[in-house]
Amino acid sequence: MTVKPENVSAIKLKNKNEIIIERFVGDGNVRFHTHDFIEIAYIESGEGTHEIQGGYSSPIEEGDVLLFNSAVAHAYYFSPGSTAVIYNCLFDPHVLDGSITKSDDFINIVYSYLFDGLSRGGDGQPYIVLKKATETGRYFKEMFSEYTEKQNGYAKVNAANLVRLLVAIFRIRKRETERGDSAYLDLVVRSAIKYMNEYYAEKISCGMLASRAYLSTGYFHKVFRAATGVTPIEYLSRIRMEKAAELLVATQFPVQKVASAAGYSDMKHFYNSFRAAYGTTPKKYRDSKGKI
Repeated sequence: MTVKPENVSAIKLKNKNEIIIERFVGDGNVRFHTHDFIEIAYIESGEGTHEIQGGYSSPIEEGDVLLFNSAVAHAYYFSPGSTAVIYNCLFDPHVLDGSITKSDDFINIVYSYLFDGLSRGGDGQPYIVLKKATETGRYFKEMFSEYTEKQNGYAKVNAANLVRLLVAIFRIRKRETERGDSAYLDLVVRSAIKYMNEYYAEKISCGMLASRAYLSTGYFHKVFRAATGVTPIEYLSRIRMEKAAELLVATQFPVQKVASAAGYSDMKHFYNSFRAAYGTTPKKYRDSKGKI
């Protein structure tokens, strides 16, 4: 059976929580097509060439995994006599939201590590090819079975399987890429900073920030300081002081309420931190800004 490209390009997600798993068998080529969602393809058999519009191409063979961001036009050209079997996992990143909690951002970091740079050509090409990634095949097959049989709970099972697949690909990617550790750790730091900016009013510790990325506290502390020049707690203090200063100027809240809103329960600590940051007391800071 020859794969018809219109069958590929016609696939639509019904909603952002849907994960589609397709299996294509063909003895011909798949012409250029695009999707409005993330695609991960697994070559179970066959060999040939994969091409992206714009001139990027790479050889593909059994066991290879290809990752594409949305709207990336691509095609497959298989060698004569080579029967292709391709699994496609198609999803919107929104489907991962249910797998991420406020205290566990690991899969979000993994997803960003794999896909963030693709649309910008982070590696010189707008897609990723992992060679001989045969250990991922079992996830595609299990997801395809769940998707086609559609037993009770299959969508939840495949949401969990997608996380397992992404983590497996992430581990392979890190092994294959020289810059893998630095790229991943950069995302860890960025994620921690984003978290602190959103939840600065809550109780935050270095250990908690480290656990979100499944790193030891000591290693996370070292990585964060190397990237920012300060410790995580010093960075958090800066954020809280900036928020406190903003509230002092923008509101008439009592100083104690400002301190609480900025994440401080100990007023003595708040006053000491504020004086260290601005060289004056919160009241004098508010008064000086009000006279400008």
